[in-house]
Amino acid sequence: MSIKGGPYDNSLFGTSGDDVMWDISGNDWIDGRAGNDSISAGTGNDRVFGGAGNDHIFGEAGNDYLYGDNGRDNPRITDEDNDKLYGGSGDDVLFAGDGRDSLTGGDGHDTFVFQFHNPIPGVDLEFGPNPDNTNILDFDPAEDTLAFDAVGLYNDGFGANFVDNSSARGGHPVSTFYSGAASGANGEHVVVITESYLNGSDVARDISGEHAGDIIVYYNPGTQSANLAYVTSENHAEDFAHFGGIHSAAALAGFGLSAWDFTFV
Repeated sequence: MSIKGGPYDNSLFGTSGDDVMWDISGNDWIDGRAGNDSISAGTGNDRVFGGAGNDHIFGEAGNDYLYGDNGRDNPRITDEDNDKLYGGSGDDVLFAGDGRDSLTGGDGHDTFVFQFHNPIPGVDLEFGPNPDNTNILDFDPAEDTLAFDAVGLYNDGFGANFVDNSSARGGHPVSTFYSGAASGANGEHVVVITESYLNGSDVARDISGEHAGDIIVYYNPGTQSANLAYVTSENHAEDFAHFGGIHSAAALAGFGLSAWDFTFV
């Protein structure tokens, strides 16, 4: 179904089918509900929910909040839910959900929010029902921020399960940070490893003093991407996201990640 909003501020609601929704202007609330929806929010500071299904969401101009699912206050979607979110211009907040999500912030100071470190697999005709991760296509350490929904910190989203490792109150950078060879890491809560590894658990094995809840960033030559992994126990970590556009360990080392890129909410 085609659903179009008018001028000013609107609330638009989709159907259980595949909808095309767009609104030219205003500070809008748009909920695609179920189905494989295409949503364009137009100008204004919008809040957009894709709902269940493989959705394409375009925030366009303005400071938007974009969710591929039903939002952090609602139960996780356990069915097919591989979403593509595009922030556009403005300072946008993009929420990673379950499935094989793809997030592009666009221009501005964007925040990429992870609600849980163990995404539920999404069904995909190309890749099958395999566990997979969010892909952030345009993260810029000079402008953008990663935020992790930590249990017990402020108002938890549904399924929040990150550990709060902020240096102070929520929204502050991670308390300890390290970038370099795995042999030099020693208990920091975020480590960026400038060597190649085929999985996060191998990195956890080679660093010292890791804690459950720590975050590891490393380059995987098998997937040809920089991966984010979450330490679940000693010598074990599970991947939950990729950075696009990084095609070597040297590129990751020169990417410029710092403690200020990792915050907890």
